[in-house]
Amino acid sequence: MTSELAKNLQNLDAFWSAMAHSPELKNEQQKEQKSEPLKIHTNWPNKAWQADFGLDYSEKAHPIPAGKSSVTILKPAEHSTKQVKMSLRAMFLPLDKAHFNGSNQVEVLTQPDDLPSWAQACSNAFGYSIAPEALLPLLTNPNATLFSYMVNGTIAGTAIAFQSNDVMGVHQVGVDPNFRGQGIAKTLMHHLVDFAKRQDTRLMTLQASKAGLPLYQQMGFSLLAEVYHLEPSQAI
Repeated sequence: MTSELAKNLQNLDAFWSAMAHSPELKNEQQKEQKSEPLKIHTNWPNKAWQADFGLDYSEKAHPIPAGKSSVTILKPAEHSTKQVKMSLRAMFLPLDKAHFNGSNQVEVLTQPDDLPSWAQACSNAFGYSIAPEALLPLLTNPNATLFSYMVNGTIAGTAIAFQSNDVMGVHQVGVDPNFRGQGIAKTLMHHLVDFAKRQDTRLMTLQASKAGLPLYQQMGFSLLAEVYHLEPSQAI
């Protein structure tokens, strides 16, 4: 594993760990092998994962609850009990080579009362429901910053920056369907790079969907690995 991939995954682990999750679960076999414990979110983002994003836990000892996706960098075997629900591309950008301007249309969310409208805008962008209370831990976390792209008082785009050491991770970059095609995602990303450089971070990381890949590659991001979101295989 390259250092860039390790930093990408460490940031993702730190970001997800900042939100409500179960006590870390570990069975006797894992203790003997010194493998990473399993973490499971209690609500959104509804993930189950290990800090190294492996898959060496026992589902008999710790069954994954319904509605939770297991996340790993290890592609499941053809006859696995898991199937790929979604695949994202881990990417990175050295910030010393990136020069973009911020935007006065991008605002930082600071008030709990604004969480419902932000959560709704992000839900609209991604097509799944985000409960505002799931975001509360981020609002009080000094490493997390929630951004809104505003159009006439309406949140048209969302993004979260999460800092871990010298890495700025980018998460939940989305645009409400009613505002797509206006370059909002690009403006948000440029603003995030400018923000990250002001925080003296050296590397920006993210996990890109297929739709976001062209923008990130245009900005200079490089591919690292696939990140697989798994669900139980459907019995035939």
